[in-house]
Amino acid sequence: MVPTNSTEPGTNITNDQRVFSVQSFITKNPFFELQDLYQWLYYGEFGAVNDIVVSKNTKLKPELINILDDIKSEKELESDEVVWESMGLSMRFVLVYVTPYYNLQCPLNRLVNLIERSPAFRGTRVHFKLDWVYIKEYVIKHSNKFNKFDFYGFEDRYNFHQLPNIPFTESYLKAKPRKYRVVPRKLFFEFFPEFDTKEDLIYTKAKDSLID
Repeated sequence: MVPTNSTEPGTNITNDQRVFSVQSFITKNPFFELQDLYQWLYYGEFGAVNDIVVSKNTKLKPELINILDDIKSEKELESDEVVWESMGLSMRFVLVYVTPYYNLQCPLNRLVNLIERSPAFRGTRVHFKLDWVYIKEYVIKHSNKFNKFDFYGFEDRYNFHQLPNIPFTESYLKAKPRKYRVVPRKLFFEFFPEFDTKEDLIYTKAKDSLID
């Protein structure tokens, strides 16, 4: 019995995998707010294409320089070996911490390339909304932290039906201060198979796909 990995994440995620993913997020981030849960789910489905600069004609600082600046800003932080984290229920994208990635001598230009290719891997609004309904029902049923009125208030406050790209809360970023980029899971593990520990996947029978 070994966990399988698919070349096309995003569809046919099993219910057991959904439970495993959301439980993992809650366990690892007990300080989370609904805004953080939403952003985690959003990143997993759409990535962070609205946060990056991919145009060569822009006058803004190139993304490679931005990454180098982020690495320099973290020199005083304690070393951390965690390179990536799984995002969302559809698992189309992973979050990559730039300093641990750089410390392992992984090429920054490759990271920039993965960022630029992210739009092609975006999921759908319909799938995101269905996953949000699933997560809402799960959290209300299994967590004492939020109830249905908390979710209703959040959805009204941020105009959920427009699916805005909402950042993580300040408290979340304070607990997890390392700078990161969000890139397509499929491409990241194709270029860096040594990172594909499958730690975010449940064990399943051979030929049973979790994320295809």
